[in-house]
Amino acid sequence: MVNTRILEERLGWGAGDGAGRGDRPQPDAKVVPLTDPHHPERRDIGHEPMLQGRIGKARISAQTRAKTESRVAEAWQAMPQGATGVQALAASKGSLHAMDPQSVAAMALNDLRAQILRVMKEKGWQRIGITAPQQGSGATFVAAGLAASVARMAAMRVALLDMNLPDPALSARLDLPTPPHATDVLRGTLPPAAQMLRIGQNLAVLTQDGPLHDTADLSLESDFEPMLDNLHAGLAPDLVIVDLPPLREGGLARAMLPALDTVLLVVDGTRNTAADVSECEAMLEGLVPLMAAVLNKSEDRPARTGRGRRR
Repeated sequence: MVNTRILEERLGWGAGDGAGRGDRPQPDAKVVPLTDPHHPERRDIGHEPMLQGRIGKARISAQTRAKTESRVAEAWQAMPQGATGVQALAASKGSLHAMDPQSVAAMALNDLRAQILRVMKEKGWQRIGITAPQQGSGATFVAAGLAASVARMAAMRVALLDMNLPDPALSARLDLPTPPHATDVLRGTLPPAAQMLRIGQNLAVLTQDGPLHDTADLSLESDFEPMLDNLHAGLAPDLVIVDLPPLREGGLARAMLPALDTVLLVVDGTRNTAADVSECEAMLEGLVPLMAAVLNKSEDRPARTGRGRRR
């Protein structure tokens, strides 16, 4: 249903003296018909009608689509290769066991992947941030494992960005070479692909070469979204996963949140409390939708089998 009363109020088409807000005119109020050319609210419309004809999506020709795909494919191939694929990355020294497709963690992340991709497809979202209440809760673990899980789907292109500037851990955890710090990418002087490494054919990773404690010269609120726009323009990833700083440790994560579509909160089952989760939910309010809270380092025991109870 279209609420024409509100529309009339916004356009200044009301009958005046409160009548445009749905209030009844006072008994002694003079109501001037809107058709009267001297009506104080009446004015000519100086634009062409927008809702004329049929509304539909702009059609992209097959030739244009092929050219775009060719350009994007060339951009992916031009990136330096950090590993031949996710499987090789999982076998590298010191790598996260969540990258191993046979691990329990990877199987759980596959389930999480299915749920996340379903919701993001329904909403038309492409950018998800991974954060936690505090450092060491496992945000990098989940971000890398989720990226590996999505990258196993050959039809999906995924970008994984280490934006935990004060404490970057992605390159060390994945045993990847570290390019120079991505401050030039954040400032927009370099395209993101210039600092990224390609894993296999469909995973691109942006790592940091060390902590960046002084972020005063970086206007993250205005720089981060254009950086993501440049990433989409150059590489056209289907999904962008951003490893964010902890929510409760400074304001960096909150400065980046408005550029994202949704966020996943990783909760440490051994340290974080319900109050911590509630505080983080309050911090996210009005900035970005919370996709879910994921319990990491849980002490839950596997379900028992058999009929008898163990003693």
